[in-house]
Amino acid sequence: MGEHAEDAKRYIAGTTMTEALEKARLLNKEGIGTLLVPLECEREEAAFEKRVEELKELSRQMGMKMIRGGISVRLSDFGFREQKDRAVERLVRVIRAAEEYALAIWIDMEEPEVVEDTLETYLDLRKKFPHLSITLQSRLDRTSQDLRRVIGARGRIRLVKGEFSDPSGKSLDDPEGIRRRYLGDMELLFSEGAMFAIATHDEQILEGASKLQKSHPRMMEFQMYLGVREDRIRTLLFEGGFPVTLYLPFGPSPGGYLHRTGLQGEKGKK
Repeated sequence: MGEHAEDAKRYIAGTTMTEALEKARLLNKEGIGTLLVPLECEREEAAFEKRVEELKELSRQMGMKMIRGGISVRLSDFGFREQKDRAVERLVRVIRAAEEYALAIWIDMEEPEVVEDTLETYLDLRKKFPHLSITLQSRLDRTSQDLRRVIGARGRIRLVKGEFSDPSGKSLDDPEGIRRRYLGDMELLFSEGAMFAIATHDEQILEGASKLQKSHPRMMEFQMYLGVREDRIRTLLFEGGFPVTLYLPFGPSPGGYLHRTGLQGEKGKK
């Protein structure tokens, strides 16, 4: 229980929106961007509608407080698995609220079985909302082709190693293999992409991206977890001059997030 509480204190921006906004404000003062992430909600109709209203209020508060950053969402929090069309309608309401305050919405990627539907939804909405962004996971075999699809649509991409392996075997589980694939995906982004985020704490990848950005400048930023390698975050920003955004999850029940991301009981080795 004590370790869980310590993990929450380190990796979670707060139990409430107010606490997360204050954390974001302080990070902004240091020149660090913020991506606010409400933790998972209940899987029922009332909770899906409540999440929409919460995100609309979050956008309003970020705009009023002039918080620099965006919001990251999961389609499952809108009922994507239960009723896809209704979930997309809810997402559109959230995007429109965020756009009123020039805030970007990033779509998190979830389990492999919903990747195709998530990507198709993103590519369709991208036509109406050019600042909408998508997350792609290098550990999945399909991702190099997905990258090309999104790059072709001039979409904005967050590249991650990935939390979810594919039960059908169409993914990598070997850390070194995932790193090699990520480096290859990253090179594709620098050669053909326009706007993207390199989301990792892997030193080899950070060094590679830093070199590529200096030789092939792009609209790129680094994205990192709150509480992990904070010294490296600041060297990238203050010594390297690279834009850095921190992922700020908040909510009363962080256990699922900490377990899924591998942060529970860790000491920041992602």
